[in-house]
Amino acid sequence: MTTTHQMWNVPNRVLFGWGTATEIGAYLDEFDVETPLIVTDEGVRAAGVLDPLLDAIEASGRTYHVFDGVQPDPTDVVVHEAAEAYEAADADLMMGVGGGSSIDTAKAASILATNDGHILEFEGSGNVPNPTPPTVFVPTTAGTGSEVGHWTIVKDSETSIKEEIGDVSLLADLALVDPELTASAPAPVKAATGMDVLTHAIEAYVSIKAQSQTSALARDAMEKVGEYLPRAVEYRGGDREALSKMARASSQAGMAFNGAGLGAVHAISHQVGGTFGVPHGLANAILLPYVMEYNLPQVPEKMVTVAAALGEDVDPSKPVRTEARKAVQAVRRLAADVRIPETLAETAAEREAIPQLAEQATRDGSLTGNPRATDADDLAGILERAFDGRVQTAE
Repeated sequence: MTTTHQMWNVPNRVLFGWGTATEIGAYLDEFDVETPLIVTDEGVRAAGVLDPLLDAIEASGRTYHVFDGVQPDPTDVVVHEAAEAYEAADADLMMGVGGGSSIDTAKAASILATNDGHILEFEGSGNVPNPTPPTVFVPTTAGTGSEVGHWTIVKDSETSIKEEIGDVSLLADLALVDPELTASAPAPVKAATGMDVLTHAIEAYVSIKAQSQTSALARDAMEKVGEYLPRAVEYRGGDREALSKMARASSQAGMAFNGAGLGAVHAISHQVGGTFGVPHGLANAILLPYVMEYNLPQVPEKMVTVAAALGEDVDPSKPVRTEARKAVQAVRRLAADVRIPETLAETAAEREAIPQLAEQATRDGSLTGNPRATDADDLAGILERAFDGRVQTAE
């Protein structure tokens, strides 16, 4: 008799709501923390996004230290620098504040705070032997969902390959989701990170590792993105509902893929981002419809549900595959509405690298959830269409 085991991990606590950043002091009291290290980037710090958190920490009578050396697609070098800053500050809590890069850096640095070795030695799942220090993760974009996940992505500075590290010890002791902190993000960032949310939701929903609870979270996240992303991108102040719905969708989609895994979009985008520096959310946004077209024959019924979640008028009297294609159309329409480029040719990615990118993607852990089997040739074909902008639904 074969038993199939499923795992689903979530943070210890999630605090959600407009202005909740000002409540951080009370939670630091609960954790018995004296000196947090705040891991972030220069842009977030310069924009004043940290100010509500810093003011609240000061009001609680604590000192803090800030490491603002995070770069997009953080490398092992940056992670070790953050870990050294933690030790130098004699800190006792790791707080990641920013987009996925800042939170991933904080997660990875938390491993080094209590474990010896090079960060890439912990690559894979369940390879962190010692518990990490207390952690608080605070997203400033509605995008990665990293605040609720147990994975971190670290780019190898020598190979430029993004390596995945997963462990339950990386789950936040507190995920503090304050939609107000996402308000100052530029419109292109809101668009790309919002499409990242949609990618997480769709890949989790069609994953071969989907579970009932992950699918419920994923579908609700899709509905929120479809309705509220354009409003969030055009945010001019006052539309708290749009930002709040997108922040909620981001965390929900993050929890969904934390249990269900991802797929070929992420397997490819990790290589595109690592090699050419294309922002993760943008790479996902461009690749998503092409991967959906590839996967459609394997999961047509699920694609019909995706279409309906995105507001398409689905006709049950028509062939399933006909209605399933509406999911791809809906994603293309939404991407166009928020001014996402249609092709990888409009980014820094280079067509000549397709064989290399495809081969690397076959070894990416995200691929294990993809509903349709793939090899390097399949992934190269997806990349070719993503560079050309060709619509070619596989049959």
